[in-house]
This record gives sequence, C-alpha cells and structure tokens, in this order.
Amino acid sequence: MFESWVTKLERVHEAKTREERDAVYAFRYKVYVEELGRELGGADHVRKIVCDEDDEQDYSTQLYTGPLEDISGTVRLRIWQPGRIPKHEFEMLSMSSFPDIESRSISELGRLMIRPTLRGKLLLPSLVRSVYERGVKAGVDLGFCYCAPGLVQHYRKLGFRPYAAPLVPTVDGLHVPLVGIASDAKYLRQMGSPVASLVSRYYGTGPGKRPPFDLSTLGDLLDPVASAIELGRDQVWREVQDGLLHDAAPSSILDGLSEAAVRKLTTKGFMLDVGRETLVTRSGYGEREMYIVLDGTLEVFSAAGQRLTVLGRGDLFGELAFFRDEGKRTASVRAASDCHLLVLRRHFLSELGKSDPDVALQLHFNLGRILSERLIRVERRAAVG
Repeated sequence: MFESWVTKLERVHEAKTREERDAVYAFRYKVYVEELGRELGGADHVRKIVCDEDDEQDYSTQLYTGPLEDISGTVRLRIWQPGRIPKHEFEMLSMSSFPDIESRSISELGRLMIRPTLRGKLLLPSLVRSVYERGVKAGVDLGFCYCAPGLVQHYRKLGFRPYAAPLVPTVDGLHVPLVGIASDAKYLRQMGSPVASLVSRYYGTGPGKRPPFDLSTLGDLLDPVASAIELGRDQVWREVQDGLLHDAAPSSILDGLSEAAVRKLTTKGFMLDVGRETLVTRSGYGEREMYIVLDGTLEVFSAAGQRLTVLGRGDLFGELAFFRDEGKRTASVRAASDCHLLVLRRHFLSELGKSDPDVALQLHFNLGRILSERLIRVERRAAVG
C-alpha cells in the first residue's frame, strides 16, 4: 500500500551550512518552546533557537524538509560507532541490556517535529525513510529514541517498539524508551511502517546485502510484559476491571458507566508503571493526555512549587490541558510512590463521540462534575487563605 505514495514523498535535505543549521534550530524553537512549552536543554531565548552541544558534533546529522526560509519538518540523526556511545545515552536508554551493544554501530532519532498545519501529511514518512537509509548505510541495525507516552503509538507506526527498560525522566516529565530493528521486516510490515519496503534492499543473501539481525539474541527484551508501558487491550481491560471498576467512587470518571462502556474506554488507552519520585508531567508543558490512577499516590504542585493536593486510586489528572486550546499543563504531578496509571489518549472522547455518543456524553458529564468539584475546593482554599 505504501509503495503508491513513494513518488509523492517530500525531498529531504541535509543541513550542511551554517545558514541551514541555524534555520533548523530556529524551527525547533518555534515548535518545542513556543508551541509545546518544553524546558529542554539548548534553548536560547534571546536568539530563539534550540541547539545543544550534540548538534554540532560529527556524529550528528540534521535533516529537514521544505525550503530553507519556510522549513516544514526536521529530525536529528545521531550515529555512534562501536564503543563510542556517550555514557549519558547508554545509561538513560538502558542499552547495556542489549547483547554485544558495544561492538555495534548504533543510531538515535531525535528532535523529530513537523509544522502543526502539516501533520498527517507525507513529511513524516519522508524524514523517517531518509533516517533509515542513512543509518543502514552506516552499518546500523539498532536505532533508539524516546518520546512522551502519548506519542508511543505514533512511533510504533514508524517501526519502533517499547522494550524492557525503565521510563526516561526528563525536565518535562516521563518519556518512554523505544528501539527500532532495521531488518525486522515482519514487525515493520505489521505496523505499516513507511520503511518496511526498504528492508529487502539492504538485508538478505544477495550481493551487497547483510544478514538480518538475530532477534533470538534479545531474549525477553521485546516481551510486552517486561516493558514499563502496557499497550495490549485485553491486559488494560483486566487491570481496570480488577483494580478499579467495581468500586469506582461517585467522583470517578467511571461513575455511571456500564462494564461494556468501560471496556470500550480502555481500548483508547494504555498503562504505565511509574517509579517513586518520577515527574509525570510539568506545569506549562504541552501535552493533552489524561491519566487515571490505578494504584499508588501522586502529588500535585503549582507552577510556583506549592503542593495543591494528593491523588490516589481512582483519581484523574490532566483533564484541564485536555480541554484547553493550547493543551498546556496547569500543574506538575510527581509520583509519591510507585504508581500504575491508565493513560487516555488525547482524541479518545472525539472518537467515542462518533462510535458511541451516549458513552461520550456520560464521560463529558463526569469530567464536568470533577472539574466543578475541584474549582469549589480551590475557591474554598482561597477564602481560607
């Protein structure tokens, strides 16, 4: 199916000159800082660029689409030769779990962004195919990345997958580590990856091709059960049914929903295991996912650092950013204990509105009630203080 798109792919450029790289860094600032409100390293608020020390290294390649004066998408590809993986990335992404990792060339995809008005077009496949071909030609079989929980499904469609590793803490909140195996044609086809059609060009038994990566050497690393994120619909349903459904509090988002309705709701989400002291999300960060606490305790803080409340089993957070136009968090949430969370994707209500409007209406009612109760509590605190 994808092959019919190939002739329509956008041309991808490598930013080689100073002018090109600065244009890429300025585009990053518009998306990361001005649109998403991220607090990432390398942000220069005077020059309005995002550029860290890795960007100018020999192992980094900056790619972009569109004319230089009107860039439409960018991505950074870092390729490390055997034994040259920086310690920070090596530890952050738990690369030591992969056998013989030090003897391999490894890549990392990062700073991937598309202009908001062009998301859903062919810019993303164009950039990803360019990254894939450059990496494979450099001898890379394993590529890593990490992303916000709400973007995991999007990265899976590109060909990445979660593996047995802790979540990645960042200043904006937790991120999920992912790995892509360049020769795994079966998985890439299954996910509909835009690079699936490229595998046979580089892997196999013909001249100039190399043997596929031996997946059996990875053991249980790719076992979904071993990952910090659970995407399986049946498992998500069992967790909610066993841990939350039958004793949902009147203030719960699940209040008044039938079992069938809750099951439909769980198909729109996934679960995360979050360690104690992990920052789940940060005030001001652009992210629209909502979270339901299945187990554990979390603390909510204002932008000024004042503790606002404590959340426990059955509680919901993230609903304000879900409804706001800019989608930015109004508070920070940190795990006070090990936690198990159900994450509801940003478009789940609109999807339910089309397939089951009655369930969507009940959910909107529950969310409205939760918001009004929280507003009353805020007003009471203000009156006392």
